[in-house]
Amino acid sequence: MRRVVGGVALVAVSMAGAGDAQAQAAPAVSAAMDRAISRARALVDNGSGSDARNVLDSLVGAAANANDLGEALFWRAALAERVGDAERDWKRLIIEVPLSPRGSDALVRLGELEMLRGHPVEARTYFSRVVREYPGGAGTARSQLWIAKSYVAQRDLPRACVTLVDAAATGVPEGELRLQAEELGRQCATVDKALIAKASDELKGRVSTAATTPATAAPAKVAAADVPSKPTAPVAGKGKFSVQLAAYDTRAEADASVKRMVSRGIDARVDGEEKPFRVRAGYYETRAAASAALAKLKKQGQTGFVAEIAK
Repeated sequence: MRRVVGGVALVAVSMAGAGDAQAQAAPAVSAAMDRAISRARALVDNGSGSDARNVLDSLVGAAANANDLGEALFWRAALAERVGDAERDWKRLIIEVPLSPRGSDALVRLGELEMLRGHPVEARTYFSRVVREYPGGAGTARSQLWIAKSYVAQRDLPRACVTLVDAAATGVPEGELRLQAEELGRQCATVDKALIAKASDELKGRVSTAATTPATAAPAKVAAADVPSKPTAPVAGKGKFSVQLAAYDTRAEADASVKRMVSRGIDARVDGEEKPFRVRAGYYETRAAASAALAKLKKQGQTGFVAEIAK
């Protein structure tokens, strides 16, 4: 599914080994809910985000069953203007309707949000839950790859390489995920095999990879390909549309997000002088051009939506 920011909280009920099977056995989302969500997404595409969120508010309040509630919460979060609002709904989804088919998606989104914040250890908690609670599900390989990337973010390549082996065994799907796995595999070829073996022993001695810390050994040398190229500065003030990547209640959070994105080669900026402080990328004359830019950003693992720039 598309347009996501990401959130989730811890569940009080243990679901280990049962998530996907239970979700598949549950009744599908109602046709009425599916149509209403399609209408809300169309409103966002047409620049009517406020109207879309009003529709989603009513859907959350009127959901007739757990799967409908999970779907409504998921999309209200996905189309939220503020990161905090999205996070709150994904947390509510996991707590109130943990058996919803959207449970795995919500966990992945919160993990991605923590990675965006620069919190790889916290992110690993959520991705590890997907692997543990939804084994064999669609999000398993993606979460394993994200776990590997979280170790890369800590410059702990040995553990990243061990996790990459697990992802490969699960089966990384074709497309951007496969390309990312192959790039990490090339980096792993430069790592001392003794360090990888040590990391494997340490990780397999734990119940979960969620809260592990980097190995005490000196970090392996990261290949040059892991260092982002210098980004091109955005051209300010031109165009009616932009790609909105996030929104924050404080300028400090927005500035930190922009700094991380610019380091990855994304021409991000902060729009607005009062909250919500919107993190956006690019200026485009047409919605189609902005949509094409968003598609490219999604291939890099970034999420967002097309926004019309207020004049």
